[in-house]
Amino acid sequence: MRVQKFVLDQCRKWNLVWVGRNKVAPLEPDEFEMLLGFPKNHTRGGGISRTDRYKSLGNSFQVDTVAYHLSVLKDMFPNGMNVLSLFSGIGGAEVALYRLGIQLNNVVSVEKSEVNRNIVRSWWEQTNQRGNLIDFDDVQQLNGDRLEQLIDSFGGFDLLIGGSPCNNLAGSNRVSRDGLEGKESSLFYDYVRILDLVKSIMSRQR
Repeated sequence: MRVQKFVLDQCRKWNLVWVGRNKVAPLEPDEFEMLLGFPKNHTRGGGISRTDRYKSLGNSFQVDTVAYHLSVLKDMFPNGMNVLSLFSGIGGAEVALYRLGIQLNNVVSVEKSEVNRNIVRSWWEQTNQRGNLIDFDDVQQLNGDRLEQLIDSFGGFDLLIGGSPCNNLAGSNRVSRDGLEGKESSLFYDYVRILDLVKSIMSRQR
């Protein structure tokens, strides 16, 4: 039993699956895409490396789950939406909305990883989106003045969505599990800051 437990623990640790009698192998990036609900070859955009594909997919949403929760928006916005996507990653929220048939009129995407920004940009172009994709590489760039300019330019946001980094919250982090005060996870407070600013600016303009 101890050997069996050790083998199973190693499979979980290294994302290994059984491929034959006494044989295991790692999941391929294409298989990760399928499990997470992304289009085939989604993370091949921009010619990124296999290692970067693993990293990008490992920090992403499960698209079908997100689409389930966002499905209530379809009838509410028949003419499309303006979206502020924070910590966008490889565009899980954007892909989910598109899959629901919701037109993306304007998307402001904030993502620090250049690799991930290239993936989202590639998907945007490959799916022939007719709206505008505006990207930023740092949430700190979204101060009150910048948000007011964006809101003035296309009339406000219908949805603010995103998942701030959970590095310092994850149980697997044995080095810097500092909670919301950690270097990465403290970005949650920027999410709250931006949400409050958007609500304040839009309420003044009504």
